[in-house]
Amino acid sequence: MLAVAEHSAAYSESALAVLWGRAHTLVDALVTESGRRLRVIYPGRPSSGAGPDFRDAVLVDSNGASVTGDIELHTTAPGWYSHGHDTDSNYNGVVLHVVFSPKGHTDTAQQSLMKTPIVSLEPVAKNLEAANPTRTPPLITLETLLVNGDIGSALDAAGDTRFLARSQGYSLEMSESSPDETLYRGIMEALGYATNRKPFRALASRVPYESLSRLRDEPPSTRLLAVKASLIGASGLLDLADEAEDRVQMRRLLKRLPRVKPLDKAEWRLFRVRPSNHPVRRIIGAALMLDGCIERGLLSASIEDLTLGGQKALTARYSHPPYVGRSRALDIVVNVSLPLLHAYAGHIDDQALADTALDAYAGVPKMQDNEITREMRRLCNIDSDVKLTARRQQGLIHLYKTAVGKSHI
Repeated sequence: MLAVAEHSAAYSESALAVLWGRAHTLVDALVTESGRRLRVIYPGRPSSGAGPDFRDAVLVDSNGASVTGDIELHTTAPGWYSHGHDTDSNYNGVVLHVVFSPKGHTDTAQQSLMKTPIVSLEPVAKNLEAANPTRTPPLITLETLLVNGDIGSALDAAGDTRFLARSQGYSLEMSESSPDETLYRGIMEALGYATNRKPFRALASRVPYESLSRLRDEPPSTRLLAVKASLIGASGLLDLADEAEDRVQMRRLLKRLPRVKPLDKAEWRLFRVRPSNHPVRRIIGAALMLDGCIERGLLSASIEDLTLGGQKALTARYSHPPYVGRSRALDIVVNVSLPLLHAYAGHIDDQALADTALDAYAGVPKMQDNEITREMRRLCNIDSDVKLTARRQQGLIHLYKTAVGKSHI
């Protein structure tokens, strides 16, 4: 149990996070500094990356209206401004600013010009310290996952629902863009993770697959460098490339390649990004992927890999250590390549290809856990006896995303 603080200075932000993680145990509603009463249904999942401290929290106001969004923590309210959140669009989804001491503030300003209400945990700190930290929030219960008593079957079904929804999304996208272009955009977006997903997609629009495919006529000795130059040059991050010699050569190549206005470096989130996830490294990985199939085409190469070697061959296609490791490659296979190939099979009425994509998806082994899968295992008390596969992990994600919005019912 935490020691009761005599003053706000005695509380660290990590201690405040422990208190907020128990906020759903409060019998009475929290009262914001402006007088609004809010009951915490689900405090959200702790976020380890850049951005708000808790994601997808669910609150209910005195009128019974549900509020879903992010939570930001500071020991004192002015911390919001000293950390620059008022000018950072990543904090526009914050629905509650949780502090120990409000310091006279009733709300905080977002970059969007909206106001985020402030709530102090000081009045309820003793109750939260005494709460049972192992109590599971009533977001979702194990019974809601059971299908004839078999949680594995339930997760498989939820995973298939998520896969088919992605397939349908790619099918709609392919009605407006070529399959190669759609696959390329999906891969680029996946390389950005949540942190840089938007600028990676913008980069794919600035340098479309069609323009890169013209580099197939480039001499093999300089083709890879030309692909790298096109992408890194348009990203606005050329000065961050590791090798000075490469930077010089890429600048020379860019003079004879189609001119593209680069993205503003400010569009990229570089602060607190692990070196292995740095956008330049991921862009180099994308260049290696594209160079490896530029003659056959991205879609054709992926279909060939799937039909001849299954998901293992696809994973090898997208894996280029140290720029793109196996874990990220597998994520691309599960979330982009296989559902897109399933969608493409529907476009060309190829049932065999559709079945192959689904069978490959069902056979993908367990991937690395992420914040959502770890949180769902905790919320649903899923023990280690339940064997997880990538399909079942996708099922956990699907259930989390569909349950959060209904958790107040």
